[in-house]
Formats: sequence, structure tokens, C-alpha cells
Amino acid sequence: MPHRTPEDQGSIQRWIFFILIAGLVAITVLYMISRVFEYSGPSFFKSPYSADTTNRLITISSLDFWVPQNVIRSAEQRNRQTVKQLDMLFLWPTMEGFSRERQVAFSDASEQSNLIFVSMSRPKEILQSSDRLYGIYSQFFTGNPIKGPATLIGFAMDPASGFRGETIYFKPESARPFVARCIAPENQEPSFCMREVALGSTIQVSYRFRPHLLAEWATLDQKVLGKLNGYLAP
Repeated sequence: MPHRTPEDQGSIQRWIFFILIAGLVAITVLYMISRVFEYSGPSFFKSPYSADTTNRLITISSLDFWVPQNVIRSAEQRNRQTVKQLDMLFLWPTMEGFSRERQVAFSDASEQSNLIFVSMSRPKEILQSSDRLYGIYSQFFTGNPIKGPATLIGFAMDPASGFRGETIYFKPESARPFVARCIAPENQEPSFCMREVALGSTIQVSYRFRPHLLAEWATLDQKVLGKLNGYLAP
């Protein structure tokens, strides 16, 4: 076994000391970063969302809703009581709003994002995707049917129509089938799907989501409408 001189032993001790100091510095830096995330919240990423879960009274054409501020997309709508259209954002599958703990998920714009963008309005006429399937969309189907997720089928739309680049997915053999329009990606932007449904007899709900959530079609309407129904003022 080689004999270590006092100088060698001192050198090893100095290296151990430097490693310990570097470790303490790293731990301190990580701690400071975590505190910045905790207290800066959405402002750290200049997020437009609020982590405030306080309910706010929002009126849409004389209908009142108590809506948590952390699901309302824009600061402008959070500061208004009456709107023509209310735009909201939820995280699938819990349908929770924005929070500091979920801020990474709420900044996800990838193809695998689990965000659902929801809008409520009160138009003169309710237009639902299911009602448009046979009266409008089916007239522009082209090519062979496409096998979709979870028993859905799809049809590409005629490029000469106003639905160029879109695919309609629906549940066949259903009295009121699930129907969603899926838009092909443009300019390197991920694709998305849209669905329009009614909340009661007067509120139009439109929501957008990434195509991978088509596999959850059987519970999408249930969770979206269930959440919005819970906001209706008594």
C-alpha cells in the first residue's frame, strides 16, 4: 500500500472540503429557486392565469355563474361582471384550474397537452356538433372511413370545401352521436379538436382539446358540462 505523505493527506482533505462546500451551495441555490416558484406563482412565467380560487359572479346575458378565478383565462374577464362570452381553461382529467403546483402543465402547448379550452356564450340559436353531423359535415366527407380511437370513426373533409384540412370524428349508430372536428397542424403548431354542445337550453359551450383526448370521448362531455353546471347560480 503506497505511503501517503502529510501533503497528500492535506490535499485529499481540501478536495473533500471543496466538494462539501459545493454541495451546500447547490442545495442553497435549489432552495432559493423553490422559494421563488412558491411566492412568484404565475408571474414567474408571466402567466395570464390566476391562482386565486375565489368565486366571482359572472353574468352571461342575464344568466349568473359563480366561477373560480383560477379557471378564467384572461385578467380582463376576471375583472368584469358581465360578458358576452366567458373563456376558461381546465386541466384534464381532474378539471382543475390553474395553481402554482400545476403551472408547468398550464404552460404545455405540446401535442400531448391535457389542457381543455372552454367557452360559454348565449347565442340566439344553439348549434351543436351532433346536429351538424348529417346536415352539414357528411356532405363533405371524402375518401374511406378512418379508424379512430375508442370506437370512433373519422372522415377527411373535401379539400374544396370550407373544412379543408379537417377530419370529423364521430360515434356511429347513436341517436345523438359524439362529434368532433379535428384541425390539421399548421405552421408547426400542434393539431386540436373542437366540440360544440349545449348547457341547458340557452348556453352554447365550445371546447378545444388535443386529439389524443379523443380516446376519452365518452366522459369529455360529462366532465365539461358537469363542471359548468356546478357554476350556475341558484
